[in-house]
Amino acid sequence: MAILRFLLEILHLWIWLFAPPPETRSLILISVDTLRADRLSCYGYQNNRTPHFDLWASEGFLFEQAYSEYPLTLPAHATMLTGQIPPRHGVRENAGFRLNSDQTTLAEVLRDHKYRTAAFIGSYVLASEFGVSQGFETFDESFATSIENGGASTEVQRSAPEVTTRFLDWLGHNQDQAFFAFVHFYDPHMPRPEGYDPEVSRVDESLGDIDRFLRENDLLRKTDIILTSDHGESLGDHGEAGHGFFVYDSTLHVPLIVRPAGSRGRRGTRIQHRVSLADLMPTILGRLNIDVPSSVQGRSLRPALSNQPVPEAPLYSECFVPELHFGWSPLQSLRLGRYKYIDAAKPELYDILEDRGELRNLCSQQPGIAADYHKKLRHFIADYGAGRDPAAPRQTDPDTLRKLMALGYLNTGSAKKAQSAALIDPKDRIAVFEQYHEVLNHLSAGRLHPSLFEAIRKLRKAAPEVRGITYLQAWGFELSGNLKAARENYQMAVKEQPDNAMARSRYATLLIKLQELEEAERQLKEILRGVPSDYKSRNNLAGLYWMTGRREQAVQEVKGITRARPDYLAAWQNLGRLQAEAGNWREAELAFLRVTQLDPKNAAAYLGLAYALRAQGRPEEADRQEEQAYLVNPQLRRK
Repeated sequence: MAILRFLLEILHLWIWLFAPPPETRSLILISVDTLRADRLSCYGYQNNRTPHFDLWASEGFLFEQAYSEYPLTLPAHATMLTGQIPPRHGVRENAGFRLNSDQTTLAEVLRDHKYRTAAFIGSYVLASEFGVSQGFETFDESFATSIENGGASTEVQRSAPEVTTRFLDWLGHNQDQAFFAFVHFYDPHMPRPEGYDPEVSRVDESLGDIDRFLRENDLLRKTDIILTSDHGESLGDHGEAGHGFFVYDSTLHVPLIVRPAGSRGRRGTRIQHRVSLADLMPTILGRLNIDVPSSVQGRSLRPALSNQPVPEAPLYSECFVPELHFGWSPLQSLRLGRYKYIDAAKPELYDILEDRGELRNLCSQQPGIAADYHKKLRHFIADYGAGRDPAAPRQTDPDTLRKLMALGYLNTGSAKKAQSAALIDPKDRIAVFEQYHEVLNHLSAGRLHPSLFEAIRKLRKAAPEVRGITYLQAWGFELSGNLKAARENYQMAVKEQPDNAMARSRYATLLIKLQELEEAERQLKEILRGVPSDYKSRNNLAGLYWMTGRREQAVQEVKGITRARPDYLAAWQNLGRLQAEAGNWREAELAFLRVTQLDPKNAAAYLGLAYALRAQGRPEEADRQEEQAYLVNPQLRRK
């Protein structure tokens, strides 16, 4: 009887894995940003329960050892969605990089196979402008802010319940077709007002909402669910508060749960094979019986789902933030067998079977093994890379950088690699990194901390090689109201970092405030030479043209902005004012009308629209718009 039961189990498993499904399977890929595997109860965490993560793990497969290729959101998701490691897809940081359109994404493959494709994004860091939207017919990235804002983290991210509501609304209209939905939750990422575990629990509750919808609509029968994360969070391990600096497993070890469609086959299986995010795309396509593009570098994990061995492969991870921002040595790691090797100015070798916390560097005790792994790493990069230069980010407009900083991402504002300091190991600068990050967070939030200038002085003393400290000091003086000192320091900052668009942008704004318009114009034009798409600097330049009597130039600049950024309210408002001043009433009407569409509570726009309508001899329409302005702002009626 035992043999018979065993044979029946094998038969059921074979049917589930290899028999053609009665209908095309759908797919939900869920990525929970900044989620450590060891903070889920299904991975053994005792201090917080995550019942809905646990439920899907109990109904499917839990991979004990899944790892990210990069401890930052954009590079890791680029790997997740292309099946390529960062040296191949070329995304090496959040700012200054985008996924090129010549890359083939999972969404593109599934769309070409007649799947409905949709993505629901929890944070601006995965906005469509960074290239990850290719292949998605629906790319839902609506945040609580308009294009005007982005100065606070709440304005450039959405909570798990908000993302879930948008996803389930879409699913309700598309559940009768084969679909691929990518759902991105951002809640565990800093800043997290409620703390790490409560934010993870909020995601868990949203998973419960998704699970109920799928069960009530009989969708689990035909829908594969894959649940993972882009990277973890150090939470103080190795002296790192967050992520995006070191490549230890506190930021690389991620959960991976596969909950297959239907109810047949083995359930609650824990898989020990080491896998990575690059393996997701070939695994998914294999499950859906779709050919895997030749560009994919990951391995299919289908054999592991049938309790078959997956040939071991070296797993690569990297972080170039230390080099790109500070000129310190980059970090590249290779995991193979019982060892993990980290290449840096001071290399590291860890026995990851005995030392999971990566606390005992064995390089001095095992120099032969370290040398062998160094050679393996270099060969791996040569074989799997594409010759891309990780130190060549594109220059990014200051507004994008401000939004990323609002999400807690460090950015020096410089597009070029910092000057070489290859002998400086990031391990020797972790305190500097954390202090720099703290100073930048205070400044970006507009908080003038009493010890700010002392912290800046200590930064300069501890790491004189770091570019951008003068820029921080100028920003601090500006917040303190010492505009003369701010001007002097901004002037020095742009000389030290000619490519620092953020420093130059703040400098130009200060010069306008000081009525030094000629120099402000020069600075704005310098920004636009490097970043022609910087619409806010272009809008400021248009304002300068208007202030100095060059109205036609101002109009042309503003028109150019409205074509490139049709949702930029300030440009439309300025265009309305400029056209009204010139007596171009029809053009003024259209511009103010667009403002009211973008911002229905903009009383000034309704008044401008009323003025333009009255000038065209349309008093009844003008009265209606004027009344709307008073409804929006009753105090205007008393003026």
